[in-house]
Amino acid sequence: MEDNADDAFLLERHLRQNGFVPQTTRVETPAEMSDALQSEGLPDIVLADYNLPSFSGPAALQMLKTAGLDIPFIMMSGAISEETAVESMRAGAQDYVTKQNLVRLVPAIERELREAAARKNKLAAEMALRESEARFHRLVEAMPLGLLISDSAGRVVYANGAVERLLGYANGSMVAGGVTLDSLCPTLESAYGGSDQDPERTGTGGSSVAGEPFDAVCMTASGQPVDVLIGVALLNPESTDEDRQMAAFIVDVTLQKKSEEVLRQTEKLAVAGRLAASIAHEINNPLEAITNCLYLVGATALPEDARTFLELAQKELDRVAQITVQTLRFYRRSTQTAHADIHDLLGTVLALLDSRMRRMQIEVMREFGEIPPILVHDGEIRQVLVNLIGNAIDALAEGGVLRLRTRAGHDWGTGRWGVRVTVADNGSGMDEATLKRIFEPFFSTKGITGTGLGLWVSREIVDKHQGTLTVRSLPRVEGGPGGTVFRLFIPDLGEPLATRETERQSAGAAE
Repeated sequence: MEDNADDAFLLERHLRQNGFVPQTTRVETPAEMSDALQSEGLPDIVLADYNLPSFSGPAALQMLKTAGLDIPFIMMSGAISEETAVESMRAGAQDYVTKQNLVRLVPAIERELREAAARKNKLAAEMALRESEARFHRLVEAMPLGLLISDSAGRVVYANGAVERLLGYANGSMVAGGVTLDSLCPTLESAYGGSDQDPERTGTGGSSVAGEPFDAVCMTASGQPVDVLIGVALLNPESTDEDRQMAAFIVDVTLQKKSEEVLRQTEKLAVAGRLAASIAHEINNPLEAITNCLYLVGATALPEDARTFLELAQKELDRVAQITVQTLRFYRRSTQTAHADIHDLLGTVLALLDSRMRRMQIEVMREFGEIPPILVHDGEIRQVLVNLIGNAIDALAEGGVLRLRTRAGHDWGTGRWGVRVTVADNGSGMDEATLKRIFEPFFSTKGITGTGLGLWVSREIVDKHQGTLTVRSLPRVEGGPGGTVFRLFIPDLGEPLATRETERQSAGAAE
């Protein structure tokens, strides 16, 4: 920045004589300075005369700072006082040189170019570091694996989005609220406490790895337990105990635990099914021999009362045979269907349980509607009715009312017509926790007298028939009502899916 062309020529010649090959741009006004700073080829250094007719070195320096450019700026003047030089340096100039003493100019330029290159490299490294940190932060926030970082006191100092969602905390609340490892998972707190003392929990050679992952239970913000798998690592094992930080990687294994439990239950059912089938098969052989013997006895001349007893024995033997058949069906489902009247099935079940209900003083109320025979696996449906009515009787230990209701129905989900059966009692009822588990295999509220398979088998049979089985219950409290209602829908397996016309005609007939 020079208004004297001769001085500019001498300055350029001095630079060439000292090994530079300069490409210079001379400006005299603020407009020319602005154009130079906005051009594609920015200058490597600015040499500015202190005083120009329409411009000044301090004004040019201010323009450079305003533009936000890190370009070395050396102030030059024919006669500059020490006070002016100090003021220029305070304003941001890297150096000042008098025109009468150009010996200092070349070393100053070389120094400033080196320092500018160093600042540029440092800035590039800082920007690369910030970009790397930003990428890492986005990666940690986006990963499905939960991550916690705690200080030496066990306070959470970082939590990514995955662990906040897993434990039910709002964004940023785990760090802001002073959450501790002990409040989240006491096992995690103990793992942190022993990680720097137990040699088996630390890696070799000062490694930050803190042992194998372990199963634990964490508490959510609402106080609910969550099964998790946790891996821990010390982030700075070389630091003092007060400065150490621990990272905990947390994975939700709730679904895995449930899958393992289902697998265990399935294995139990498979064993029970094979055992039941084996027992039923072995019972069939002596039953066949007894049946033949009774047949031979019946072919002989017998007194009337003896023949009555013989017929009774034959009926009971038929019941035993039916039980063995149903036991075999527990392991191997029946493939034969037949038209059955649900009222007839209910009648046989009530006859089977009549003596027991009389003894317990249970009143049976039949509210039977007009229903057609439907194509079903009649033996399996009878088994469902036995389980539902039998459970109702068990709930009426002190007597009460057993209400049975039937009517024709329609499943709007599948479009099939069928029969709806309601089994209701005013017995002891069930609480919410029991209701959630009554269809689980081997879950029973009857102690050693229950197998926990009745309702599970019933649900399996109903699902096989594409039907529905629902329940609602109210536990009885002292002085208050209670009871349970099972609603069963049994579709006709031989009935095609209902069309809109069929639905319309059926609705009209019902009206």
